[in-house]
Amino acid sequence: MFIPLIVAIVFIKFIKDQFEFSAIRWISYWFIPIFCLYQFARTFTWSPLNVLLTVGLVLVAYLVGHYQTAHTQVRLEETGSQYFRDATGQEVPIYRKVVTAQGGRHYLYGWLIILVLQIVIEGTYLHEVLTVDHVFEATYKEVLADVLIFYRFSGGRHSSWILWGLTAFSSLSYTLLLAHKSPLANRVLFGKKKYQHVAENEDRNAH
Repeated sequence: MFIPLIVAIVFIKFIKDQFEFSAIRWISYWFIPIFCLYQFARTFTWSPLNVLLTVGLVLVAYLVGHYQTAHTQVRLEETGSQYFRDATGQEVPIYRKVVTAQGGRHYLYGWLIILVLQIVIEGTYLHEVLTVDHVFEATYKEVLADVLIFYRFSGGRHSSWILWGLTAFSSLSYTLLLAHKSPLANRVLFGKKKYQHVAENEDRNAH
């Protein structure tokens, strides 16, 4: 009873997170694709077939990333977590600017496409036996890796270069295309400190 409850909570949190605005952070947008690219390069075996498969992965990752980012909303939020008192004794809030993004259902659709492709690769290229339990386990592990970022860096994630490549290219595609689409996201992802007041325009264009 306890394990199914934990699984349900993880799935609910993952779906719920896609419909909320969350801060764009370097560790989730850059570290994951960089780490997976390293694993891809470390495990890749050179052959004409593998090169052709890699080109296919890059193309699919670009198309999925383009679809996801086309519907992702980005906005600049100001939160007042601290304050100071002015000369008259009035409390004046100090605002902290945070760039946030919301993927929504289109991000989930793209995520499902990548998951289905992973399962197909496991059954065809890697010749794994695809049972209901295996599909559920693969889905749960991918959800867990998105909810708990550092789970993706555990030793039991992927062992094949093609799965590392799929994760690396899809993550990198989303990061780069989001930075290209949104000046706000670009400033965060490339370490620029100053903000421009473009939040209203981005929200309008996202609808």
